[in-house]
Amino acid sequence: MAVEWHSNLALCGCLLAGLLVGTPAAAQGQEGGPQNQSSSGGEAVPPTTGGPVGVTPPIPGPAPETLPPPPGGGFGTPNPTAPPYSVNNEAPTLLSPPTLRLLPPQAGVVPLQAYDPTAPAIIIRPFASASEIFTDNVHYTHSPRDFAAITTLSPGVSFSADTPRLQAVAAGSANGLVYLPSSNSNLNQVYGNLYANGHATIYSDLLFVDFQNVITQSTTLPGFGFQNLSTLPRNQQTQQYVNNVSPYIVKSFDGWVDTQLRYFFSASNYGGATAVATVPSTTLTSSTLNEGTFIAATGENFQQFLARFTADTSSYTAAPTAQNTQVSAFNDFEYRFTPGIAGLARLGYQNQHYPGSPAANFAGATWLAGGQLGTLGPDQPAYVILEYGRQQGVYGITGAAQVNLTPTLLLTASAVQGVAAQGQLFASNLATSTLSPSGGVVNQTTGLPTAFYLPGVGLSNNVYRQHVYQAGLSEVIPPNAYSLFLFYNQQHSLTPAITASTNSLGVNLTYTRSMRPDLSGYASVGYVNSVNAPTVTTVVTPTVSTTSFDTVTAQLGINYVLGRSLTGSILYTFSYQNNGAVLAGGRNGDVAVNQIQFLLSKTF
Repeated sequence: MAVEWHSNLALCGCLLAGLLVGTPAAAQGQEGGPQNQSSSGGEAVPPTTGGPVGVTPPIPGPAPETLPPPPGGGFGTPNPTAPPYSVNNEAPTLLSPPTLRLLPPQAGVVPLQAYDPTAPAIIIRPFASASEIFTDNVHYTHSPRDFAAITTLSPGVSFSADTPRLQAVAAGSANGLVYLPSSNSNLNQVYGNLYANGHATIYSDLLFVDFQNVITQSTTLPGFGFQNLSTLPRNQQTQQYVNNVSPYIVKSFDGWVDTQLRYFFSASNYGGATAVATVPSTTLTSSTLNEGTFIAATGENFQQFLARFTADTSSYTAAPTAQNTQVSAFNDFEYRFTPGIAGLARLGYQNQHYPGSPAANFAGATWLAGGQLGTLGPDQPAYVILEYGRQQGVYGITGAAQVNLTPTLLLTASAVQGVAAQGQLFASNLATSTLSPSGGVVNQTTGLPTAFYLPGVGLSNNVYRQHVYQAGLSEVIPPNAYSLFLFYNQQHSLTPAITASTNSLGVNLTYTRSMRPDLSGYASVGYVNSVNAPTVTTVVTPTVSTTSFDTVTAQLGINYVLGRSLTGSILYTFSYQNNGAVLAGGRNGDVAVNQIQFLLSKTF
């Protein structure tokens, strides 16, 4: 029976591929507008201005009627079952490069009203979806491969606001899953998905508040790649909640000095399977981060020489292994030799104390040295920033780049380094995120996907010294959009017992096609290799070894508008992992899973 279903589901995937590739040329010719880029390939996001309704210029292309559903966990790649009327068909513009200047307070997202200035200031659109998923390996195990049918009901809401006091978006749903046959009823569950991002003006030109919230599915197990983590069985799935709020005061002094005083609070919580596959064997612990930052930067009267002073203090309360306090103060400098060439430097002091992970302690000088080539503008649509130095006691490269290789081919890249617990890393990722036009959760500066899961180590309470490198290529040739996303992560645990560094390399290729205004297609394939990943090898007497994972994920899908705000979707997913972990009866050996989903979604 398992072999038969394995073959049938694979055949369904081949049929979907034929539908996606074999669209008649006549249908292609009917679609005249440019298409959106997929954020999995390093999509840039449009700049926002915030402020009152009508201040943000309308973005070309058909106006979305509702926000797309949030991603399914792991990386912030777009949801493949997003209805065609929930995404914009215009390639977004480039962002400005990072600068030492203090930018005016603004929203970190583009509300729906930016696409249609005649829209009301508040848009609330309830939605609901129902789906049936058939899988040939419901437990994600090497064997036995058990078939199951999964019925999912998902009511939710899309919210967008663009008023003089508030610019915000939010899309979320509650998801109930029922498994058949009844022998799998222990997997039944209810979980949530949410992405929210907003900016509020409390007192004009003085007091503002930024906030971000995410509820997503993740896992403590290492080795997963680009698959939707919400499709994992209940005993391998972890619900992750991250909530940020940040009030701040800004004050400028006649173009000479701009200042900002900011308080940042973040809380992270977990639910579901929270056993951690690291030494010592523990469970995930909720955490809170309190941080205060003061910034003083040269104002608009300075053009050739820029400076920025930052003083920061933070307290992170979490598991004993991860809790820490930090104090830092440093100056950044920029000298512009020409409009497109600048020298960069940083000099300061940092002190960080990790009582439960003493290898992460550091007190001493922090410094960076490097430069910037290029700017973003009509005459030079490219920039590269590269610096080398020591931050938080870690030597390495920090940088960012955006280059339009051709009018339609965009390259983006970033490199970061430092020491942090995972809760701090994900809070920072969320604070710098935005929602792309195609529904991905991406970085505001680079447009690269935002991560809430690290394939090499899974979720844990450990502190890591890490180097993270990302790059993306995206191209829009209507009616097609192509994107390629690559990452290389090096994480070295500084929590006893200290083991070898975990290295992860990943690549994901995505292709989307707007075959007609009411019909879209989606295809993706991703590969992740993780070396020296920790894993629990014995349930009764847990011991830890290092292992390597190779994970392949492929998806094929179509979305068709059946009626007004009613969409039907078919999505085939294949995932393979060559080395499964044993955790609470989880996986053992090679794991292959075929799934096909039939979904109806309705916006009211």
